[in-house]
Amino acid sequence: MTQTPDYAVYLGAQGFAHAAWVGAFYPDDLPEDWRFAYYASQFRAVFLPHPLWTLIAPTQWQAWVQDCQPTFRFVLEDGPAGCEAGVIADLLGQRLGAVAQRDDPRLLWFDAGSDLKALRLTIEQRPKPLYLFSRDADLAMLQRVATLLDLMGL
Repeated sequence: MTQTPDYAVYLGAQGFAHAAWVGAFYPDDLPEDWRFAYYASQFRAVFLPHPLWTLIAPTQWQAWVQDCQPTFRFVLEDGPAGCEAGVIADLLGQRLGAVAQRDDPRLLWFDAGSDLKALRLTIEQRPKPLYLFSRDADLAMLQRVATLLDLMGL
């Protein structure tokens, strides 16, 4: 059995269901229930806020696992004390990157106004694996960061 590669940096956004992405990122005629598969073909990870991921049915999680590569990672925002992510962790298996607070050092946030030079330095200094997420889902900045990661060999 072949071991799936682990990446040093996983790039993605907070969520993947952004209305502004229809026509700009998602093709106009792409059915809504295919959007995650499309997103997962372009990015390595997604951050899901606690209030969102707790509402997702197990059958949806299973469908998403089928729709993404083994190297794709889900990062779930940690919830209040006593909140259990165990069932979801079992469904995601190796695709669960982390259950973490937003200020976790494994997470690095950027937005449309982020400085790419400063971002590069931070990426170099942080321990890996690192989950790099767009806070505001700005497509132009996501593309610039993807290019930066390519230039860095990540």
